[in-house]
Amino acid sequence: MSIECLNKALKIQFEGQTPTKRLILILLANYCDDQNSCYPSYTHIAKLAGLKDPKHIAKIVKEFESLGLLKIQRRFKDDGGNTSNRYFLTLRSTDTPPHGLETPTPPSPETPSLLVSTPPNTKEDTKDKTKDNTKAYNSDFKSFWSLYPRKDNKAKAEESYKSILKKFSHEQMIAYVESYNNDIEFQKKDKKFIPFCTTWLNQKRFLDYEDYEMQEIVKDSQSTVEGNWFDDLEVG
Repeated sequence: MSIECLNKALKIQFEGQTPTKRLILILLANYCDDQNSCYPSYTHIAKLAGLKDPKHIAKIVKEFESLGLLKIQRRFKDDGGNTSNRYFLTLRSTDTPPHGLETPTPPSPETPSLLVSTPPNTKEDTKDKTKDNTKAYNSDFKSFWSLYPRKDNKAKAEESYKSILKKFSHEQMIAYVESYNNDIEFQKKDKKFIPFCTTWLNQKRFLDYEDYEMQEIVKDSQSTVEGNWFDDLEVG
C-alpha cells in the first residue's frame, strides 16, 4: 500500500464532501500501490463502506473523477467482457490550497497570435468532417458494446445506440451501462434475465441508473460512517 497516498486522503478536503464520500476515498487510497493505483470492484468497496447497492459507488467514483481526485482506466477481459476499473489517485483538492500528489504545471507565457484569415469551408472539408464523425461514432459504439453484458443482435443495437446519442451523450451511456453491470454483479442475475441491448436502449431502461440525491446514500451508510471505521483500515 502507499502510505503517502493514504495520508493525503485522510487530510484532503474536496467539494461536496460527506462522511460517506470521504470513507470511500480513504478505502481506495488504502488499496493503492506505489503508483497510487488500485482496482477493487464496486461490490467490494460497497461491502467495506456498508452500502447496499454498488451502483452508488459507481456514481461517487465518477464524481471523484470530475473533481480531479482520481483518473479511471477501464479494463477488459480477453473475451471482451468488462472487469474492475483501475483507479489512479491524484487527490487534487477543490476547496483548499492543493494538497495533491501531482505537481501543478506552471502556466506558459502567452504567445502573440498572428491574424490569419480563415478560408471558407469546401466540399472536401465537409467530407473529411463526416468521415471523422463516423469514425468517432463507431469507436463510441464499440466501447459501449464491449460493456453491455448480453451480446445479441449487434446490428440492431448499433442503430438504437445511434438514435439514443441524439439525446444522451456517449459519456452518460458508458456511466449507465457500468452501473448496470455492477447491479447485475451485485444481484447475481442470470443471463436469461438480462434484456437484449436493443430493448434496454429503446425502452430507456438505463434511466433506472440515473443519478439521484446523495442524501439517500449517506442515510443508508450512517451507522457505518459514525463508527470507528479507521480501526479496520490496513495501515502497514
